[in-house]
Amino acid sequence: ISYRKMSSEAACRPPAGSTYLCVGQDLFSVNEYVMSQYNYSLHVDINSTADAEVDVSDNTHHLSASSFVPSSFMVYTDLQTLRGLWAATDYGSGIQYADGLLDLFPSIDHSQAAAGLQIGLWLNGTQGCYSICEGELDNQIEQLIAYLEHSRASKILLRLGYEFDNPSFGYSDHPELYILAFRKIVTDCRKGLSAEAQARVMFVWHSWGAPMASAKLNLHSFYPGDAYVDWIGVSIFQQVLPWSPPWGGQVSDVENVLKFAQEHDKPTMIAESTPFGGIELKQASKAAEESMDATSDPWDRWYGQVIGIIDKYDVSMWCYINCDWESQPQWHNVGFGETRLASNNEVMTKWHEQIMSGKSNRTFLHLGALDNCGATIASSNLITDSDEYWFTPDHFLSFILVPFIVASAAFFLPYYMLGGIRGRDKSTTRERRPLLADINEKS
Repeated sequence: ISYRKMSSEAACRPPAGSTYLCVGQDLFSVNEYVMSQYNYSLHVDINSTADAEVDVSDNTHHLSASSFVPSSFMVYTDLQTLRGLWAATDYGSGIQYADGLLDLFPSIDHSQAAAGLQIGLWLNGTQGCYSICEGELDNQIEQLIAYLEHSRASKILLRLGYEFDNPSFGYSDHPELYILAFRKIVTDCRKGLSAEAQARVMFVWHSWGAPMASAKLNLHSFYPGDAYVDWIGVSIFQQVLPWSPPWGGQVSDVENVLKFAQEHDKPTMIAESTPFGGIELKQASKAAEESMDATSDPWDRWYGQVIGIIDKYDVSMWCYINCDWESQPQWHNVGFGETRLASNNEVMTKWHEQIMSGKSNRTFLHLGALDNCGATIASSNLITDSDEYWFTPDHFLSFILVPFIVASAAFFLPYYMLGGIRGRDKSTTRERRPLLADINEKS
């Protein structure tokens, strides 16, 4: 089966100079992001030319909490189990729950589609790709198609085998199997989805933007072809930092991916990003500590660098991981650190100036933008005087009660339904290991 190359309109590329904002990567982290942004707005006049404090009793300055919801959310699952889509699960990296996020943050007026989803689908390396090509996971692909068909998300960007070129993720020995598995999933989805669902689902080819396992490998070694790829993504963690180690990549590695996308006329996304070591570098390496005096501004040394790349290549989506990595078992002592924007006042202020208030040359698109691919709202800033003001009972339900119920269900239902904590499945199937899961291992 052959497919024509998807046009920019069909791929939902936003207008030039505008970028969809996406936040992840677990339910609590996303909720914290929205509520911390909302809280900031209660104390600062975000429509003024300077961030002057305001009287919180003066409701003329207050906005609806929905004004701070990004265009889409990052979530993760694996093809073998598809956990975290219909029901909550925790891989040790926070609660993954795609439908829960859509329930938590409904559309602005409760009548339009909800936010979009950016889903990382773990394929389990070469062994998983072999199983896909042999048809051993056809039932799981059918379940995935059913989810995509019935999801309330306005758009779904599905990252198949994300960070395929990360040496520790297991695709590098046989990249041809990754290509075949990618093509099979795309082909099966396009066959199984209705025309309406096909228009909402896009397939993302996501590089980790750092050195590969072998000098013999390059991006072409893993590329499934223009007919199967709708978007091209890249990760940015420490590549923009001057002390990035050789295995962590450089800006040139990121730019190679973005130039590749330009050559193939594909919209681009920064699919995973966070300042490695933490905003304040509390988990940073000794090399970072030695270089801190020269680059002590937390915004300029990472966020400003990333925005510069977005502007240079007109990146269509920026996915930021707003997370206290150290509090999550899977990431404790790995080195990511504290990257919640609210943890640093200077970063929070500049985020509002450049991302939320439209005081930069680029427009960052929020909730509702994916409904029409950013066409009608890209010309106006997110924050306007016409926004709703009050924190209503609906907001209490969405932002406080629902997360509490989800967390309770995720952690306590097993006790009642299974009679206690059950051990993990002892099968050989490897669970999803997102991002730089083996970051301390030598490749």
